[in-house]
Amino acid sequence: MRLLCIGDNSTHGDIRPCHGLAEAAVEGAVSITMSGPEGVVETLRRSQYDIAVIQQARPDTRLLRHIRNSRIPTPIMMIIRTLTPTEVAEALSIGADDCVPASVEPVELLARLRAIVRRTGGHDSLTLHIGRMVVNVDNRQVRIDDRPLPLTPREYDVVELLTLRKNQVLSKEALLDNLYAGQEEPHGKIIDVMVCKIRKKLRDFGIQDPFITQWGIGYRLNEQAFIPLGARMSAHSTTPASRETSLPVTKGINVISPASKMDVL
Repeated sequence: MRLLCIGDNSTHGDIRPCHGLAEAAVEGAVSITMSGPEGVVETLRRSQYDIAVIQQARPDTRLLRHIRNSRIPTPIMMIIRTLTPTEVAEALSIGADDCVPASVEPVELLARLRAIVRRTGGHDSLTLHIGRMVVNVDNRQVRIDDRPLPLTPREYDVVELLTLRKNQVLSKEALLDNLYAGQEEPHGKIIDVMVCKIRKKLRDFGIQDPFITQWGIGYRLNEQAFIPLGARMSAHSTTPASRETSLPVTKGINVISPASKMDVL
């Protein structure tokens, strides 16, 4: 899960993630990029984040209103140090997807973040079905015809990302950003090597051409390759619609400098 955490500059410039987010990053469940409120709309337009988290000492809905008035579709959670039920209701009515106290336990916070991202992406389950392939996001396993596909952690991340964003061509830069966010990124060739190894492993299960390469752009999942042989003829007549969602990425906390001052606040 790729997360933009927007700190509260009013509290002496402290934009560190709260305890729950920090614990999630250490466990490797989320990749956190820290930012102040200045220029956050441009940051959300420029980069793909699964969710934005606004951290504040006291609820101030101006930033939330600014993001929503700018037609940014990224889901938003607010984490407030001190808040009342009335303030929670106000934040939800303005456009927040959730609003929780800073004292929320890490396990609950992580579950809430995952639920928001999953619902936003149109998935009602953490198990993704693509023909013969089942990707279990919860335990990070891939099965083909109910047999486990042996993948390294990084190879699993590639398969999960391409599965969750199956109608989208992902560039090598986007894959690197998701796999190594908050860490030193290796050379872009590493993605080509991982894709090649995954293709070889899938061929052992009789799946040819699992990914479509668009030269100069990136890779996209080839859903047709995973359709059972007996169902391939009917698959040509209808193509199920899908929506983009998010995925877990490797741990890390990154800090970005503000792009420009917010013109509304």
